[in-house]
Amino acid sequence: MQGSWRRARQASRPEPLAVPSLDPYPATRTVSQPALRRHAASLKAQRGERRIRRSRRTLRRWAIYGAVASIITAVAGGASYALYAYHVTLNDIMHAASADADALLIAAGFGINQVNISGQHFASDSDIYDALDLTNVKTFAAFDSEATLKRIERIPWIDKAQMTRIYPGTLDIVVRERKPELIWTRGNESYLVDATGRVLGPMPAVSDWMLPRVVGEGATKDVAPMLAALHQYPAIYSQFSYAERVAERRWRIVLKNGTRFELAADREVEGLQEIANSRAVASALNGAPMIIDVRTPGRIAMRPTDGKSPGAPLTVSSR
Repeated sequence: MQGSWRRARQASRPEPLAVPSLDPYPATRTVSQPALRRHAASLKAQRGERRIRRSRRTLRRWAIYGAVASIITAVAGGASYALYAYHVTLNDIMHAASADADALLIAAGFGINQVNISGQHFASDSDIYDALDLTNVKTFAAFDSEATLKRIERIPWIDKAQMTRIYPGTLDIVVRERKPELIWTRGNESYLVDATGRVLGPMPAVSDWMLPRVVGEGATKDVAPMLAALHQYPAIYSQFSYAERVAERRWRIVLKNGTRFELAADREVEGLQEIANSRAVASALNGAPMIIDVRTPGRIAMRPTDGKSPGAPLTVSSR
């Protein structure tokens, strides 16, 4: 073979084998903080997985809500069936619940067991007890003292009322009654009336009331000025029998001997003053009954009540 030859490719030098270290305490490997954060981030759930987990929690929550709603519906349905099947009304249920609550309050010492009333002489005890409404109100918790006082003071004879709660179960009531000032006769019935014109009650069949008497419709109104004017003239008041309201607008004064004073509307005080200052009228207070008309200012017209005297009525000037 011709003396040609090919240079062999130089073989690569083998790497030396790693020799185990003879150091008994190998160096500690240090991991940087960013690496730890990257490692922790790599452990987080993916976005799709988080959505799945959140939707599962929502489903569980709505399942709980549905169960509660089903229970409420079942209870309401059972109650409705009971109301229908046993003819029980909602009012019956509320009444039973109220009775149970009253029983508990009474057992706890808040029941109204005794009522003491003082100060009444003419007001009826039954009227006061009706105003208390103890049939429906049995405990202090349900007792409305302000409304009860108003009901008591609406009783005709009652002027003021005072109420005190004495625990455990006593109610103390003190009332002040109104004072009768006159007797009002209406038809065949007579009533006691106070100074304000409030009708207190029927006149007792047997009574020793010595009070002024008024007669006619509307006689309890505007009576105070007329009576006050009468008291200013003792000679007239001593002979006073009754006052009659005429057409609900003016007064007629009738004396014991039958003499009548015809007073003008809204001129009671002036008319009585003219009569008291006239000497000609003085004889009519104790003599034969006369009609004395003072409805015209400055003029007094007098005539007998029987109408037997001839001629025109006697006219006397009051000036």
